Amino acid sequence: MLFSLDYIEIQFVLKERVPIIDVFIQEIADIGFDAFQENLNILSSYIPSINYNKKKLKGLVNKYNDFIISFKEINHPYENWNKKWESCFQPILINENCQVRASFHQPSYKKYDIIINPEMSFGTGHHETTRLIAKDLFKQDLKNKTILDFGSGTAILSILAEKLGAKEVDAVEIDKNANKNANKNLVTNNCKVIKIIDGDGNSIPHKKYDYLLVNINKNTIIKEFTNLLKAMKKNSMVLFSGFFESDIDYIKDLSIKSGLKILYSDLENQWALLVMKKK
Repeated sequence: MLFSLDYIEIQFVLKERVPIIDVFIQEIADIGFDAFQENLNILSSYIPSINYNKKKLKGLVNKYNDFIISFKEINHPYENWNKKWESCFQPILINENCQVRASFHQPSYKKYDIIINPEMSFGTGHHETTRLIAKDLFKQDLKNKTILDFGSGTAILSILAEKLGAKEVDAVEIDKNANKNANKNLVTNNCKVIKIIDGDGNSIPHKKYDYLLVNINKNTIIKEFTNLLKAMKKNSMVLFSGFFESDIDYIKDLSIKSGLKILYSDLENQWALLVMKKK
């Protein structure tokens, strides 16, 4: 991410914070918005000014006008952007032993002190789906295990997996800007066993993994399911997140038909985690 860009902030006033707003966020991300912050019923979304298309934005807002009261534009010259972002990015406590922070925060002195400088990439620990998987990794035995982190974003889950003892981690992400950021995060966290791979499911290496960490939306899970199955072996553990509680039954049915055994699920603010094992 180039911080020399001017940014535009679109500040949405929401009627209430309902789960469909996360779908709205995904849709405006598709038209170039690359950072989001929420405070009560205010959603602030950021986009480089050179990528901003007011007509496209208004078209999307009209689809969700039952949930949005109003919105306004705020210009942010590049000199102020880093400071603005840093002021919004707060440390996240995963559990009593693990905190995720940026390099400009004070060290936590916890056993797992993960440093993520997000540069607007997904995966800071602020989103429920990232936290759900991160928390669950502490229940798993990752020592000397091989890991596929699919939809890796900042590589936060890959970094945590290495710190928890994984011997090899392949992190596959389609967003090249996110991958540039992820590689910086690997250096910052002194990671040695993680490989960042540009691409979609077709870019997954031709091997089988002990664990698959899959934090992507429902439609992408469906699209990439065949590629993900190819990366599994007998007893592979699979952690799926990135979808709503209302999607659990669909993902369960798809998984069971594909030879996976559902072990358990977890929820946070209607976002879901499914943990399963390949038979």
